[in-house]
Amino acid sequence: MANTAIEIPFYVSKDGEPLTGAAAQMDFESLKTLAGADKSGSAPTISEIGGGWYKFSVAYETAPFDAGDLVGVIDADKNGNNNLANVERYIPVEIRLDFYALMRLVNKMSQNKTTGDMLVKDSSGNTILKLSITDGASELERGPGAA
Repeated sequence: MANTAIEIPFYVSKDGEPLTGAAAQMDFESLKTLAGADKSGSAPTISEIGGGWYKFSVAYETAPFDAGDLVGVIDADKNGNNNLANVERYIPVEIRLDFYALMRLVNKMSQNKTTGDMLVKDSSGNTILKLSITDGASELERGPGAA
């Protein structure tokens, strides 16, 4: 079962105005796991939503989101054709497993009491995300007030 893709939106402006029609000029400058592994080779495609908004999609357990949370930078003007200032050109992004937590607010969820595995389901009962707690090869601890 493949996990459902989540869309990560971001905004791009030129001189304070929405930049439109520039998806072909955008690419990931970098995309890495929190441990520093380069995932740029499997970076997702960027597409335009409209009004200066763009997006890319990723699915948990599918490259590049197959080794934990990701951080990166989008170059919104990779060839310099739009003459964007650096503050508008380079857009930091993060892709976190926590983003799926928002699905829990609007979708059904079940958890296996024996293994801890969780399934998030759509309104038809189809599984859209499986979190195999027992399959995890690494551990991440977050304390209160820590980033």
